Amino acid sequence: MHPFTLQPIPRRGLALLEAVIAVGILTVSVAAITSAIVSGQQQSLQSRSTIVASIAAESMLASISQEPWETIDSWHGYSEGVGEIVDATGMSIGGDWNAIGRKVAVIETDLFVDTLQVFITGRTVSVTVFGKDGRELASVDRFIPEPKS
Repeated sequence: MHPFTLQPIPRRGLALLEAVIAVGILTVSVAAITSAIVSGQQQSLQSRSTIVASIAAESMLASISQEPWETIDSWHGYSEGVGEIVDATGMSIGGDWNAIGRKVAVIETDLFVDTLQVFITGRTVSVTVFGKDGRELASVDRFIPEPKS
């Protein structure tokens, strides 16, 4: 008689445990990628808000800078609430500008120029842009010297 030896049967396919481990690894990978995408989108929206706010502040400051010296003080305390920003013709701008507001402060300032040993009298104009939650998004300051006759 021949001794009967058992030959190992080659395994084919995946065991249930291997499949569960593979699904777990895939789930963690997809969750990490999704988290990175969401974080990137939030950062992009924040950057967009900051850019729009900076443009709004610079735009207001440019308008005030072109005013006659005598009327610059009248801008102190000026405010446009969120969604109330209008263009030069009085039309609502809309779009991303509906999510911001801006306010102006004008302060009498004496600036000392050290190299010339001279005081220059003028006004510092500050424009602050804020979001719906009241958080400051951008702020721009400019010193406007008093014109001399």
